[in-house]
Amino acid sequence: MSRPLLPLKAGAIVFTLLWTAWMMWWSGSFSSADVVILALCGAAVGYLWYRAMRWQFERMGMLPRKDDSAGAS
Repeated sequence: MSRPLLPLKAGAIVFTLLWTAWMMWWSGSFSSADVVILALCGAAVGYLWYRAMRWQFERMGMLPRKDDSAGAS
């Protein structure tokens, strides 16, 4: 089941990196505390984006639902 999710995971990683880089550039501060805080926030935003896109794609029928694989056994 991880094969259909590979592009979604890659997209989430790219989104996380771009969001974090944008926030660092926008804040203008590159102190170590700011970098750590923005990296943690970027990871949280990337994870939430991944969960939202996965939910939306499952809802649209573009991905198999989690409960469909359990019923096949």
